[in-house]
Amino acid sequence: MYGVLTAALESWRAVGTLREDSLILIEWLATEWCGYRLQQVRQDRGRFERWLRDFGDQVCQQQRHAHPAGPTAMEIVTVVAAPRAGVSAADHAARLAVPYLGYLRPEHELEDAREMALSFVLWAGASLSELMDHDATRISNYTNARSS
Repeated sequence: MYGVLTAALESWRAVGTLREDSLILIEWLATEWCGYRLQQVRQDRGRFERWLRDFGDQVCQQQRHAHPAGPTAMEIVTVVAAPRAGVSAADHAARLAVPYLGYLRPEHELEDAREMALSFVLWAGASLSELMDHDATRISNYTNARSS
């Protein structure tokens, strides 16, 4: 997965769309992950919001180094998880873009985009495995159904 992700990011960088395309990827991964978590709590919005606060606090406490992906990812998840009624598509995009693009450092954009994507992949993968009781066939069927 690391190689495939890196190749995709490098191809986006080569055509000058790394920032835009990786933001779309991050939004998609955050949306999928929120969907998995919401299903795990049986669509109970209160439980989902409590989990989001608790997990966000845990991530922010554990990642206190100079360039932490986790807190930025949690900021993005908060935007995805709690869409505001009446907010325009442009405002929603800006709420996602500001923390994400602020995270990407000049000269390190590819590495930073990869780190952010891998954070979401790891979190979503763990959530999907838990949701599907760690059954490889169920996971494959679920992801195939969502892809079609």
